[in-house]
Amino acid sequence: DLMVPAEADIVIEGYCVPGETRLEGPFGDHFGFYSLTGQYPVMHVTAITARKDAVLPATIVGLPPMEDGYLGEAIGRQFSPVLQFQHRDVKSVHLPLETGFHNLAIVASKQRYPRQARKTALGLLGAGQMMFLKVIIAVDPEHNPKDLEALLDALNDKVEISQDVIILDGMVADSLDASSPYENVHSKLIIDATTIPQRDPRSPSEPLEGSFKQNTPEWRQGLTESAKFRQIDKVKQLDLVSDARMLRDNILVVTTNIAGTPSPETGSDESHNDNESARLERISQLKNLIWQLDSENSLRWLFITNDDMDLNCVKARRRLLWQLTSRFDVGRGLFFDESRQRLCWDATTPIPSDEHGVRRWPAITLHSDETLEKVAAHPELAKYEWPPHLEFGGSD
Repeated sequence: DLMVPAEADIVIEGYCVPGETRLEGPFGDHFGFYSLTGQYPVMHVTAITARKDAVLPATIVGLPPMEDGYLGEAIGRQFSPVLQFQHRDVKSVHLPLETGFHNLAIVASKQRYPRQARKTALGLLGAGQMMFLKVIIAVDPEHNPKDLEALLDALNDKVEISQDVIILDGMVADSLDASSPYENVHSKLIIDATTIPQRDPRSPSEPLEGSFKQNTPEWRQGLTESAKFRQIDKVKQLDLVSDARMLRDNILVVTTNIAGTPSPETGSDESHNDNESARLERISQLKNLIWQLDSENSLRWLFITNDDMDLNCVKARRRLLWQLTSRFDVGRGLFFDESRQRLCWDATTPIPSDEHGVRRWPAITLHSDETLEKVAAHPELAKYEWPPHLEFGGSD
């Protein structure tokens, strides 16, 4: 017999045979997708016992934000003091629930010496399950990582693509990340969006004796404003563009229609090499057409995603966070111009392909209109005043 906690509501007893696995999945998960099927360890259940009126805690998962997202945020707050104790460079950190937590971290780092924020980001990749992070954006210590408007300002004003975008290839990945060609392995992205400290060779200050200055544009040093991209109207007229929106003077997001995209209800297990080739060609043509409109090389950030969302709805920012991280693979989805001054971020849904190294693509955890209506009609919801982007029901 085994001793069990007296407070337990339900006790499941069983045993495992080392090395024994069975096919498991798909399960709805906090990334907003059904997990890919795979071989996992087996537990042989010998008994299930429960107290009277036992309670089984459960959450509804789906396209973020959902219940499990808020539990994740609560856990993050609980562990923040521990993280700050172990990593003294960290002022604060935020893992947006819209990204499934492991796809993006925004960290406010101390800036006592040159490139300290990068050291902070690298350190976090060794902090427990933060090793699964796909993208880390480092911001100034006084920056509130939860302020997405301030984040856009930092990306617009404090990131020189050639110097502040760092790619780490062949790193450990979350098994739930289907965007990578490899299970449990992907490339990571560190973006340094911090103010250049005084002793940095990129600062306008005189270098230390015996050192050299690093050639840096004045806008990155905070001395002037950079050129603005003003061709949004021409972008919207392009045949390949469904819609476009400027998020900042140098940040553009466009949507496009991709033929053969896996259905959100079913995903796709079959290889479609021609469709994936056409998708890649469409992205290449689109980025080149837009960059040709940018004679001043001012459009540093170009984000491309599918046209299954409204760029101008009240929930657009949150939906973009999900699409731009969950459908994006660093190794496959980042493109730079020849001078490496501009970046294209491809967050269109990849199409399974043997030739192009695209694995099975999972279905999205969607809920029926009937379910959404029942949730929206729950009397508990009437007690709260929900912000527009978190209102229940509908997709606007």
